[in-house]
Amino acid sequence: MTQDIRDRFIITADDYGIRQTAEPILRLVHEGKVDRVAVLIHYVSLDQARALLESGAKIDLHLELIGVLKTGDKVRESAVSRGINFFMRYITGLLTAEQVEIEWNDQIRRFQELFGRLPDGLNAHEHLHFFPDFSRVFVALAKRHGVQYVRFSRRGMLLSQNFNLIGKVLSFLWKRTVHLYRNETFETSEYLVSLDWLSDFASFSREMPSGTVELVVHLEREEDYRMMLEYF
Repeated sequence: MTQDIRDRFIITADDYGIRQTAEPILRLVHEGKVDRVAVLIHYVSLDQARALLESGAKIDLHLELIGVLKTGDKVRESAVSRGINFFMRYITGLLTAEQVEIEWNDQIRRFQELFGRLPDGLNAHEHLHFFPDFSRVFVALAKRHGVQYVRFSRRGMLLSQNFNLIGKVLSFLWKRTVHLYRNETFETSEYLVSLDWLSDFASFSREMPSGTVELVVHLEREEDYRMMLEYF
């Protein structure tokens, strides 16, 4: 990969702190292959927080609802079962925007306590901040706490014939929520893509339009880690 193409990627490693994520993420941060790290604040230890602060990477807060939804803590879970669980809780009133705001605001407070400052950016585990009701909460919290960088993208997902269902659903939700960001001054990428949505990264990188791309990676997945070593 040429340097000019590499410079167009904002590479964010998700899920720091849970399972065995810290070691491979820190390794690739030090190798210059990861730019931002998304922290699961309920799972990160003090030593892991110190190591990340010393790494020089941008540190984002990965807002989550694992304790509420009772899913999302495993590397591989059925997207269908997670989706059914989410919507059942939402339509029955077990999951509300008010509840999400309380939980996410508490996670921002916990981040400040552990890291000694606010996060550099905000995003959400399983992309829950793209859901319209929660997107409003997400925008409000970012503004309230003065967080500048958000995972959203100005132009949406980079759809292709190789995109999986999750990418297509998020593209639909992006179109439903983009108006919430239009008059805001947040920093974000031009486009967004997750490495596990792509079946052919080499072709994807050759066909990218102009503009920055936030590439989300999950480095506890062997295939993601291997592709990062191969292409970056």
